Amino acid sequence: MLKNYFLTAWRIMSRQKAYSAINILGLSLGMAASILIIIYVVDELSYDKFHKDGERIYRVNMAGSMNGNDFNMGFTPAPMAAALKEEVPEVEEVIRLGMFRTMPIQHGEKTFTEPYMLVADPNFFDFFSFKLLEGDPKTALEGTNKVVLTETAAQKYFGDENPIGKIILRGSDKRETVVSGIAADPPHNSHLVFGMILSGESWPYMKDEQWSSNNLYTYFRLYPNANPEKVKTALDQFVEKYIGPELENFLGLSMDALREQGSGLGYYLSRLHDIHLYSETQEEIKPGGKIQYLYIFGAIALFIIFIACINFMNLSTARSANRAKEVGVRKSIGAQKNRLVLQFLSESIMYGLISMFIAFFLILLALRPFNTLSGKDLGLGIFTDPLVIVGLLVFAVLVGVLAGSYPAFYLTSFSPAMVLKGKIRSGAKRSHFRNGLVVFQFLISISLIISSMVVYKQLRYMQDKNLGFDKENVINLLHTRSLGQNGQAFKNELLSQSAFVSASYANDLPPNIDWSTVFKTMQNNQDFLCNLYFTDHDNLETMGFEMVKGRFFSKDFPSDTAAVILNETAYNMMGFGEIDGTQRISSFWPDTDGMTEKTLIGVIKDFNYESLRTQVRPLVMILGPEPNNELAIRLAAGNVQESLQLLETIWKKHSNGAAFEYSFIDANYNSLFQSEQKMGNIILVFTVLAISIACLGLFGLAAYTTEQRSKEISIRKAMGATVAHLVTILSKDFTILVLLAFVISGPLTYYLMSNYWLSNFAYRIEIDLLLIMLAGLISVVIAWLTVSYQSFKTAASNPVDYLKNE
Repeated sequence: MLKNYFLTAWRIMSRQKAYSAINILGLSLGMAASILIIIYVVDELSYDKFHKDGERIYRVNMAGSMNGNDFNMGFTPAPMAAALKEEVPEVEEVIRLGMFRTMPIQHGEKTFTEPYMLVADPNFFDFFSFKLLEGDPKTALEGTNKVVLTETAAQKYFGDENPIGKIILRGSDKRETVVSGIAADPPHNSHLVFGMILSGESWPYMKDEQWSSNNLYTYFRLYPNANPEKVKTALDQFVEKYIGPELENFLGLSMDALREQGSGLGYYLSRLHDIHLYSETQEEIKPGGKIQYLYIFGAIALFIIFIACINFMNLSTARSANRAKEVGVRKSIGAQKNRLVLQFLSESIMYGLISMFIAFFLILLALRPFNTLSGKDLGLGIFTDPLVIVGLLVFAVLVGVLAGSYPAFYLTSFSPAMVLKGKIRSGAKRSHFRNGLVVFQFLISISLIISSMVVYKQLRYMQDKNLGFDKENVINLLHTRSLGQNGQAFKNELLSQSAFVSASYANDLPPNIDWSTVFKTMQNNQDFLCNLYFTDHDNLETMGFEMVKGRFFSKDFPSDTAAVILNETAYNMMGFGEIDGTQRISSFWPDTDGMTEKTLIGVIKDFNYESLRTQVRPLVMILGPEPNNELAIRLAAGNVQESLQLLETIWKKHSNGAAFEYSFIDANYNSLFQSEQKMGNIILVFTVLAISIACLGLFGLAAYTTEQRSKEISIRKAMGATVAHLVTILSKDFTILVLLAFVISGPLTYYLMSNYWLSNFAYRIEIDLLLIMLAGLISVVIAWLTVSYQSFKTAASNPVDYLKNE
């Protein structure tokens, strides 16, 4: 019986090649797009799932507020791990990790910058499930100056030579470090990425005993069935037991007094499996994803497959007149309705299976461009899993059933007598249902158009926004501590060249100023959490900052080594009046011993030194050493490539073989919005695809309507109606449907984008009426062009062809 159904379906598909091709094209595109999105979502959800006992691993984070300035960080103090292991019975094991985002490495004549170097306790390979290919996992990270390389790093530095026991030089001071192991490259779906792992004993921060100094990530693994809430309770007690006394010693304030000021801090836990998608901290080693984006992409996949199924329904009902006589004849000779329903469902399932086969090849063609679009490295390995193959077949069958259900029940509902007399009436309810499907299609399509335009406009706004300084043509030169005693000579030689306008050393340059500490004002004895920016006398000119009060650091004032400059936010928060030399701020400055005071000499205009997702936070500037970690270099107008070549030549002359690494500050800012850029690209591509599939559905409804009104149109034309008038009549209803979809989608998308996406940004655009109207106009024009072909074809036909049998 089933074989007969499918043979009949195949014959019908073969006879109606154009109709079948349109159906298969729509379903294939819908399936391919949906499966690609599903692969993306599954990959995002797979992060860190490869770790053994990963469901029992947590990370400790710190959050709080200091005089209205909120903070949320993944770093914790070095003594935290030992306290968890010794004092919390639920904790089975702990580990601490540090991180270097860039580390100069030298081996022989080869010099590189390692972008991700972890610092880890010796139990790294026991705690996590990263594979150590060579070396002893228990001892590879024991002791000082030992490092484990990944396979990629080992090949980069040593080629085919066995690196175990060999020496590399790390850091600006070229410290000798022994290679003690080779690890497999971390999987792409790991929130921890690294090219090297340095033994924890090699880093002084691992030995820091202060609870108020937060420099390390702390992870712990629970015993089976242990309650993480008990760990959270213990962490709350740690705040009172360990941090409270230190703050009282440093700041002269108890925790209760700090809370009375409206300040406070505490710890919270992040499950290992949640870090990639749910973390809100700014210190992640690898920029994470956002669960909200997965909801958006999942909804897009669902909508696209619905739109494809709606196409099938509309195209099937558009052919109802041709199939109605078949149904009438079958019923008149005794065919049961359930058998006819199975016949039509067999056809739609066959469409689904053929479309899935074609969709697979479309995925093969689209996977590489999709990886480029999304920043992923997705492969086809998932399709080698038998369960996935079965799942795809089930998906194809379900799509076929969904797409064919309405046409099957609709076509089999015809009365044989009415059909054989040529009197088919679809009924107002069915007409409303079909129109509702088209409205739904274009509601989604218009919403995607508006969303794409909002994302693009917000990204452009962030790229073009005045950050409070001139970020164009400024190079961020890394590893300048490698210059050592040649720092000033290097800078002087740069400035002797007309290609370079100015240069300035700093600990970190925007948008990566992330060193925060507590400051106390002596006038009102208040405590404030501010970011700290080390710079030199030339930073104002090089970065293009603007002073609003007082003056900048000057070599004419040797006392400026004990001076500070605040940004406007810090100045207003601390409540200072006019600068008169009496305003003082105390802290544990990195360049002094103990709590000391510095004098306020100026206020700089606020500039965005972090992401535009947050408001400008308070900033304190002090003079730092020369050379410092990085050098900002403003280029003169001219050939950038020639300037870079000249810069490299001067660098090699003074840097004693250190790696030459740089970036542009404007590019560094743009990199902060990578997740939004990827999201915008994906939405744009699938918006175009959704509109294309929706237009097929609209074409189906146009074909259905013109088929039903062919005699009416012929009579109108015989009575003298023009082609233009007839096209307008036929297109009017479709235009109304699209306008109705626009009326619904406009306010809905405005609400969703304003309250659930743009709310992530402190600096954001306003969605104006013109943008929404433009999206509506685009959708109406696309819809009209889609239906005009079918309308013109019918309006231009010979009336005799439709009236000759009357």
